[in-house]
Amino acid sequence: MIEVLSFLEHLCDPYLVLDGELAFAGANAAWRELFEDAESSGSFGVSDDLLRAVAAQVADSQLRQLRQSPMFRLDIRSRQQGGGERRRYWHMHFSAMPAAQDRPPLIVLRFEDVTAQVAVRDSERLANAKLRSYARLRQIIAEETGEERSSPMRLSEIVLAAAGLGAWRLDLATGNVECNDPCLRDLALEHATQLSRSRLLGETADAHPAHPAHPAQSLTQAGEPFEIEHRVEQGDGPRWVLVRGTATAEKDGGVRYVSGITLDITARKTRELEASALADAERYAREQSEALARTMDEFVAAVSHELRSPLNAIISWAELLRLSADPSAVTKAGDAIRRNGRQLSLMVDDLLDSGAIAAGKLSVQLQPLDLGALATLAAEDVRKQAERKNLTLSAANVASCIVMGDDGRMRQVVWNLLSNAIKFTEEGSIEIAVSVDGASARLTVEDTGRGIASEQLPLIFERFVQIDPSSSGRAGGLGLGLWLVKHIVQLHGGTVSATSRGVGHGSVFTVTLPLMS
Repeated sequence: MIEVLSFLEHLCDPYLVLDGELAFAGANAAWRELFEDAESSGSFGVSDDLLRAVAAQVADSQLRQLRQSPMFRLDIRSRQQGGGERRRYWHMHFSAMPAAQDRPPLIVLRFEDVTAQVAVRDSERLANAKLRSYARLRQIIAEETGEERSSPMRLSEIVLAAAGLGAWRLDLATGNVECNDPCLRDLALEHATQLSRSRLLGETADAHPAHPAHPAQSLTQAGEPFEIEHRVEQGDGPRWVLVRGTATAEKDGGVRYVSGITLDITARKTRELEASALADAERYAREQSEALARTMDEFVAAVSHELRSPLNAIISWAELLRLSADPSAVTKAGDAIRRNGRQLSLMVDDLLDSGAIAAGKLSVQLQPLDLGALATLAAEDVRKQAERKNLTLSAANVASCIVMGDDGRMRQVVWNLLSNAIKFTEEGSIEIAVSVDGASARLTVEDTGRGIASEQLPLIFERFVQIDPSSSGRAGGLGLGLWLVKHIVQLHGGTVSATSRGVGHGSVFTVTLPLMS
């Protein structure tokens, strides 16, 4: 249970966890930020009414089979003083987690905010209703007045102008366009002479009349409406204008005039663009959340595998130690238990350090430190590891360099780099060097091992990443070593980088730290 809630804390979507009895079991930070009510008597500040409503939806077997609830309204309290409640609409997504050894079965609910989509839908309905009412008004006025279609400005256009809508009419025979002042204002024009057919309909040389989306397809079809959206640059910024038109049949059945309206839809278009941007951001966040979930699954599998290997070895050697009285076997078993115990200890240390870094709680105690002497001692610590693989470990080019550093943390950096080099080198040599480069100390670890493909270089300092373990057989480890190196070096005000000439050509890791002034 604790592991599940700890993992959900890192996700940006609000999550609520219920137990098998549909009772409150926990919630992540995103949920508490939105729904926690300090005045509530419910669990952890969650309203009892809210929990009952959620549990009722979860209890619906049909909804649980669909894995998603219908849209529902659930308001959130504004964090600003006197802000009241803000209206929000949601979908709930269901995930069931069967019981494990250390926890009961759980139901995990992810809440997806669909308020922006609802706002866009309502805005479109309102705009369409408004346009239909104007069209009907124009039709009624035209029927009652009985004016000829050739009249330059009919009463219906006057009414539209009074309503703030632009009105226009295009003469297909001459190409002339008549319009009222709101139409000019919408299109950011000063004089009617500036309005042409191409400007009104957005026709360009690239838009072929035979194309189905071209407005010319509707100009000769009486009663067939069309719509065009224009982005108009004005002094106070860009605006969006909707041009809607319909061709009108003459008495002989032909079409000469096309008339319509213009409508400023900037507010609606802005909401659509904001909703689209919000949807993109939500999709990206969801993809990141899913990627993190996949990474965590892979990490848990890797931890289980890596911890099981030394544990099994310790248990086996301990059993042999209990049954055998041979002094040589006792010595061998003791060495194996000590070696695997050290490996377990290092893994646990890496896990604890990674948690401290993620929480921003890892600190260093800086004091004068000889980086060259530290590198020499670290090389001696891992020399037996290198000799067991018949590798040559050289520390001949190590100069004395005084930096401000944390002895334990910098020893961890150098040890991780050397251990990594030994792990990925099957034959050849490893060289560690320390030198002064201007105002900086430079430490390098170079090996003749597997090397790193160019496309993998940007990824090697990421958490839980191992360098293509499938290509050359799994080398073991949690994928935390280089990530820890990067963050520890950054805490010292330095940088770490890696270079390689490619797979099979070894690699070079370089740490740069400022010299003590």
